[in-house]
Amino acid sequence: MHVTRGAEVNRIYIIIHGIDAYRSRYKFAVRLTEKVDADYYRWEKVSLNLDQYRDRLILRCKHRFTFYNSSKGAPDFDVEAILPPEGMRSVDQFRDYDSVELTFPQLKEIVDNEYVDYYEHLSCVKAVYMIIDGNTGRQYVGSAYESTNSLWSRWSIYANTYHGNNVMLKELYEKNGAEYFEKFKYIILQIFPKSISDREIIEAESRFKDRFMTREFGYNKN
Repeated sequence: MHVTRGAEVNRIYIIIHGIDAYRSRYKFAVRLTEKVDADYYRWEKVSLNLDQYRDRLILRCKHRFTFYNSSKGAPDFDVEAILPPEGMRSVDQFRDYDSVELTFPQLKEIVDNEYVDYYEHLSCVKAVYMIIDGNTGRQYVGSAYESTNSLWSRWSIYANTYHGNNVMLKELYEKNGAEYFEKFKYIILQIFPKSISDREIIEAESRFKDRFMTREFGYNKN
């Protein structure tokens, strides 16, 4: 293990996994067992009562944090939430992008509980996706692009607003209410690395709109 200077053998370190620049999940704890050189130590896992909250304890830092945080920075972290155990989840584990086929209640459950498997896969890609209205069969093709807009962040907006601020979906929401969206389905048409240009994603989105004729018969206005 690579650590910052000032580390001590037998000291216990909490390992966290970053969600974003301010939030992280508790993963496990380790004890440094032997110093190899100035920056490297051997280590072993240790059991803590905190382990029952692995991946469920969400910590928020008062400022942007980095990979290395010393004990002096510990007071900067507060408990933001303790998520429910994933044993209570009704959504299957993430398998691959082609298999993603979520109803609105499933999408809502995933976002509200920030399930690790879905977060880690959807937050690292941009994408073109389809939303299917299970009440009528009409379709909407959308995309997640721009520098900060991963598929996770885009679909989180749908989970929290139902309509995602799309004009025609918003009209449906205002006319029929939230219950209408219970039969909606969300699938991924194509994924892209976050380094790809917005233009390439928008062009792919347009091709899918043409293929599925969602401008003529679906919920796309442009």
